[in-house]
Amino acid sequence: MDGDDPGLLAAAATILFLSSAVQSVIGFAFNLLAVPLLIWAGFSLAQAVAITSIPILVQVSLATWKLRSHVVWRDVLPASAIRYLTLPLGISLLYLVNRLDPAHVKQLVGAMLLLILASQRWIRIRPKEKLAFVWDLLAFSVSGIMLGMLAMGGPPVVLWLMAHDWSALRTRAFMAALFLTAAPLQVVLLYWKLGESVASAFVVGLAMTPLVVAGSLLGLRLGNRLDREWLRRFILFFLFLTGLASLFSPWLRGL
Repeated sequence: MDGDDPGLLAAAATILFLSSAVQSVIGFAFNLLAVPLLIWAGFSLAQAVAITSIPILVQVSLATWKLRSHVVWRDVLPASAIRYLTLPLGISLLYLVNRLDPAHVKQLVGAMLLLILASQRWIRIRPKEKLAFVWDLLAFSVSGIMLGMLAMGGPPVVLWLMAHDWSALRTRAFMAALFLTAAPLQVVLLYWKLGESVASAFVVGLAMTPLVVAGSLLGLRLGNRLDREWLRRFILFFLFLTGLASLFSPWLRGL
């Protein structure tokens, strides 16, 4: 990545600002939106993952502190332990995928985005207080792999949470604390595996963290003034189009 390219940096700033606003409005989708758009802007997959990792670390640190009285650590720690085991595998897959042709990487990210949207749209689970351990193992193993490979570890956790009859505060606190426990390890493993190729991306992410905070504040204001359900549907439709465009990008270039 050319850290002196003003166009590339402006694109990253815009994408991170808008993605954080979307996150505040509908409660998810920061990386679902940011990672594919950063790749479209010209960053590699590894750089896109690294750029988003620092702002996310800051966000979840603040959220966990704010919700600290609602964090049930007996839920968070076993889930984190499972993700720790599979996160290195995800980082290793990221290393391999990052060496592919950029067009193929874009297709892979698009396919995964469409799969995530389909799972959230069609999978419906009857909530209960506790699931069998095998579901915990499956959800958090997949989450760790997806976090390391695509910085999209949230969707399996969301599906797992949908199967629990927890309060909204307990759910939000669990998500924040779970992501906080993994974020430092993700950063360390990213640098260990990819080295200097992502070092400047970490700096970009750190420098743009204030923009992410500003986007979050804007999203909160918009969410209070606009129809959240309409916004959610619009953003999901945009994500769907982004996934399709990424999946079929080699053919779109020929049009």
